Amino acid sequence: MKAIRFKAGLVLFLLLMIISSVTFAATPEDFAFKGLRLGDSYDTMVKKLGEPDFDTDMYIRGVQVIRYTYSADQKIYVDAKNKTVVEMFCKSKHYVGPHGVTYGATRAGLAKAFGKAEHRHLDGNIYYIYYNPAVPNEKMLIEIEPEERYLLSWTYTNLDLDDPGIIITGEEKEQEPAKKFNYGDLPTN
Repeated sequence: MKAIRFKAGLVLFLLLMIISSVTFAATPEDFAFKGLRLGDSYDTMVKKLGEPDFDTDMYIRGVQVIRYTYSADQKIYVDAKNKTVVEMFCKSKHYVGPHGVTYGATRAGLAKAFGKAEHRHLDGNIYYIYYNPAVPNEKMLIEIEPEERYLLSWTYTNLDLDDPGIIITGEEKEQEPAKKFNYGDLPTN
């Protein structure tokens, strides 16, 4: 009788171990920041996050955007033409992301929460990239600290990652035509 109880207990223990070690994959619900989703309007952004501290016109990954800054740690990028959210960035140590993942999460914790990631170097940083299974052009980029391999920041984007990633302000974009011509020593401003 003791042997049967021991075997049953062992089987139950092993089943619990298997269940607890199962890794998950990123789900469509994981691709939201404080209730805001890629493709939401400016008005929805204000309803979900409040009024931004300030905004900046710029180009990011080849798209003209307006960057709305909520703090040094939270920025939302809205397409200047169609006024929809195209990128959301957060490096707050207090943000709790999907599945309870926070700043400092290890790669083992990320794998357990979101499954296997694509590793990529972008703009001189290391990222784990997860794709939205419902909308494949939506990506969750998790910036990883290069030495210790823990989470530094989150970026949700539907912009093309293959663009060189050059970020310039609207003011710099206006000066581009002047750079195309050789004016000699004459000032171009």
